[in-house]
Amino acid sequence: MKKTLLITLFATATLIACKEQENNDLEEMVENTTEQVEETTEDVEDAAQETITYTKENVTALANDFESNVEVKDDNIVAIKGYDSYTVLRTNIMDLSTVTEDNINSKSESLRNSFNSFKSTIPAYLRIDDVQDAIEDVEKEIKEYEEERVGEKASTKNNKENMEEIQEAFDDLEKEIIQARKKYVDNKEDAMEEYMEEINSSRKQSTTEKYLDATEEYNEEMKDK
Repeated sequence: MKKTLLITLFATATLIACKEQENNDLEEMVENTTEQVEETTEDVEDAAQETITYTKENVTALANDFESNVEVKDDNIVAIKGYDSYTVLRTNIMDLSTVTEDNINSKSESLRNSFNSFKSTIPAYLRIDDVQDAIEDVEKEIKEYEEERVGEKASTKNNKENMEEIQEAFDDLEKEIIQARKKYVDNKEDAMEEYMEEINSSRKQSTTEKYLDATEEYNEEMKDK
């Protein structure tokens, strides 16, 4: 029972991992999970050879974070549960519109700190290509704002323009999150079927290879729909 739970949890984590994650990172995750399984499984001489059955119900139940945690109303994000860094960043970006010369330094520092926290604590289910690209666009605009605020182009007008660019990039990020959530909800059934088919394949593959193939099939299904 312990082994089945651990393997199921790992399968879910792999499912929602970002497509661009390096294969060696995934392999390391598999190795770590295998060690945990071997430590907690009793009376099993060769755990690696035992056949594990994965059910779509098990994985689906653990893979609904995107749908349940991202609250959307009238095509706007209301909240993202358990992701406080998102709320803090959104507040700091909004505050830029009212920044004055007296507090621009502290506001700029808060913006950078909140973005770093936002990026480093992003939930696994949000680590998908389109969302990641939008995050990079926000970071690009913030970096440009920081550089030009103290460079040769420094001016109140230029600062304001860069602040507006940051806001627009963040708005685009929110749109990508909303679109990704819609796609996930609409297409996760087909994607899950592809995922489970690869995981339960009778092909002679290592567990690592099955996880990698299953994740690739899932991401392709989600992307193509």
